[in-house]
Amino acid sequence: MRPVSRTAASRPNHGSYSNPRPSAASAGGGASSSSLGKRATASCCLERSASTEAGRIYVEAVLDRYLWLPGTPTRTSRQDRRLARGLYERGVPLAVVHAALLLGAARRTFRPQDAFPLPPIRTLHFFLPVIEEIQDSPPAPGYLQYLEGKLRPWADAKATQAWGPGP
Repeated sequence: MRPVSRTAASRPNHGSYSNPRPSAASAGGGASSSSLGKRATASCCLERSASTEAGRIYVEAVLDRYLWLPGTPTRTSRQDRRLARGLYERGVPLAVVHAALLLGAARRTFRPQDAFPLPPIRTLHFFLPVIEEIQDSPPAPGYLQYLEGKLRPWADAKATQAWGPGP
């Protein structure tokens, strides 16, 4: 059974999406090519709108987590949004992307203090190799919670700098 999109659920159910009155071409009992095209188009658009809503939620979740991380920009770029959409279309689970973002940011944040300073992360593309690594060998869920807790002070400091001191 296919999931029903919000737009389909709000429409009255007429049995089909074609014109309720038969056209001259379909009066003899056969369906006209235009009514078949309308049904096919309506079905296609309903499926696409359902996946678009899920895709939009996925992209926003990826970009929100990306922006939260220390060492990342405070705004996303068109390329970041395109990559997040591409990850959704490839079927990369959101949990894998979130794990890769945490792991990649933690590796940069917790480097030895005497190590050569790295430039800030400028794009979501930085995390692609880590996404592949996580797909091959996922870390334990407890470890990801640990990393998130360790990164939180740096993420909070980033948010404070981006928004300025509070009232």
